[in-house]
Amino acid sequence: MPSCTSDVSGSNSLPTTSSKQTTSWFVFAGATLLGAFLVFQVQPVISKCVLPWFGGTPAVWTTCLLFFQVLLFAGYLYAHCLRRFLPPAMQGVVHLVLLCAAAWSLPIAPSDAWKPVGTEDPTWALLWLLTAHVALPYFVLSSTGPLVQAWLSYENQSSSVYRLYALSNAGSLVALLSYPFVVEPLLSIEQQSVVWSLAFYAFVIVDGWLAISLLRRRKSQSIGTSENSVATEAVSAKLRLADWSVWVGLPALASVMLLVVTSHVCQDIAVMPFLWVLPLSLYLLSFIISFDSPTWYRPKLISAFTGLAFVVIQLKGWFPGGWQMPVEALAYLVVLFGVCLLCHGETAARKPATQRLTQYYALISLGGAMGGILVALICPLVFQDYRELPIAMSLSIGVVAITFLASRSWLTMTCDWKMSKGITGLIVAIIGFTAVVTTMTNRTDTIDQRRNFFGVLRVENDAERIQLVHGNTVHGIQLHGPERMTPTSYFGHSSGVGRLIHAMQAESPEMRIGVIGLGCGVLAAYGREADTMDMYEINPDVLAIAEEHFTFLRECPATMEHHLGDGRLLLERHTGKQFDLLILDAFSSDAIPAHLLTLEAMQLYRERLAENGVLAVHVSNNHLDLVPLTHRLTQAIGLPSRLIQNDHRDQVYTRPSRWVIAADRGEAFWDSEFLSVAQKPESSVVDSAPLWTDQHHNLASVLIWPSL
Repeated sequence: MPSCTSDVSGSNSLPTTSSKQTTSWFVFAGATLLGAFLVFQVQPVISKCVLPWFGGTPAVWTTCLLFFQVLLFAGYLYAHCLRRFLPPAMQGVVHLVLLCAAAWSLPIAPSDAWKPVGTEDPTWALLWLLTAHVALPYFVLSSTGPLVQAWLSYENQSSSVYRLYALSNAGSLVALLSYPFVVEPLLSIEQQSVVWSLAFYAFVIVDGWLAISLLRRRKSQSIGTSENSVATEAVSAKLRLADWSVWVGLPALASVMLLVVTSHVCQDIAVMPFLWVLPLSLYLLSFIISFDSPTWYRPKLISAFTGLAFVVIQLKGWFPGGWQMPVEALAYLVVLFGVCLLCHGETAARKPATQRLTQYYALISLGGAMGGILVALICPLVFQDYRELPIAMSLSIGVVAITFLASRSWLTMTCDWKMSKGITGLIVAIIGFTAVVTTMTNRTDTIDQRRNFFGVLRVENDAERIQLVHGNTVHGIQLHGPERMTPTSYFGHSSGVGRLIHAMQAESPEMRIGVIGLGCGVLAAYGREADTMDMYEINPDVLAIAEEHFTFLRECPATMEHHLGDGRLLLERHTGKQFDLLILDAFSSDAIPAHLLTLEAMQLYRERLAENGVLAVHVSNNHLDLVPLTHRLTQAIGLPSRLIQNDHRDQVYTRPSRWVIAADRGEAFWDSEFLSVAQKPESSVVDSAPLWTDQHHNLASVLIWPSL
């Protein structure tokens, strides 16, 4: 999603004009720089605002990317039509009206009234929320690059107009990279929204000044526009269908790769703005390199490095365990960067005459929007898993191979496509066959597979057990036969939650238990006839699978109540419920939504606990060390906590687990037979742990970094 791309075909020196024109150039530069910065700063800001309301899933970011890509195309198309069909004075009037309307629509942060209730379609609910709060400001900002260049060309016909391109991309890149390292650590979510809104007001003043200056342009300036239109029509007649296909098709592939790689990396590591921003930064950097100067583009060298990254992905199992995931993530990012460089480099190599710049970039942004629509809207309807990743990788391998063969030498900047014609058909056939086989292949033990906004669920069945898998994480196992009500996976009898339930049931003949995160319903195996269990689950497919393929819920003698929606949002509404035991088990593919582990969330949990109630938090995670954080949060609300870590498999189909138990019940509670293994945290560890709040939380603070 380039903020402003342009043909840098001339000198990079500043315009040698009069003092008045030089001052004007700085106004144009200021509008370009500030507009580009705000375009790419608003994306992580608004995404983090709404992330907690939609379960903290990576689909929030991909849906937001889709929204911004479509709006970017709309902004570029608006800029093209404005310049093509309206005289300068009317351009200024129309744009001033839009600027005022956009300023009136602020602030961008949504109110609590927009929180989902749990029954709506998350994708469309999120798109509607974004439309209501950021559509108009983002639309105006996205048109800034091509519009400002067009307006500057009325005063300055030299190639120095394209100097604004460097400023635009520099502003975009600074916006992206500053968010995880400066904005997120220093500003709360509310402050981020306020600061962004104030910066937008400043942009309205600068851009409005330029729009007002157009009002002074009379018929003499309009003649220039008409002449440009005639020149544009002349150039248009010479364009080939192949050029149009490249302008749309290659950016579409780059956009697809951006979305599928971002989703894959976030799904397998953690949902954090840094991992959102990094792929998008590489995507933007590929535009800068491709359009800044043709001397940067070396297709054979880029293809070779990208091909090497493909090989590393296939050989990731050869690396030590702690390094496999970082190496895989890095390799995917290299692939993304390489493919984007090739796609955008070839697109830049086919750029038209400068009279067609606005339409050229409108078509490029159309390709980006098409890629976003394909991944975020169409693929979830067509595929039951993330088949778009291997398919996109297969297509990318084809692009890399063909480009490598077409490039004459390692240092050449152009490709001779005739050189690759003889083998191109074979490569396309192999890639097509690979994509089809990948699409048609399923695990032999998979009996059900479903995909929705929250990810891919898979039910695997064999002679001994049936299990629910979300992404790469097992969410519950049930044995066949007489042992089918035996608690398994992370919830076995010797796990933290198993020991806790046994200890509490020994004290009380009946309990009210709340569970955030249903899985396949394994915890229902502990329910007694006198107990009441409230199950909170955000994903409707999880509940459907648990009832259809597993028997934990059906055979549980306890009274069961099911609640669909985000657990925290539902607890806020269930003011009358008081739980003897509240269990938090809402991890998803190794990523626990951060909004469930903040100080405000912990205070809510305590409010929902009955007298002497106990809170149990499942913190087993491959990539995040949540134990110190959880200890500090529970102690901050006045609940002493301890860790029960089960590192051995004491029965079939149980897994090592870590549970933090928080209760204010005295030492006698911890000295019981079941809880005597609980470990008291060291005060130094707790004091140095982060304290997350709704306004300040950063998953980078709990990342487990690989060791040699």
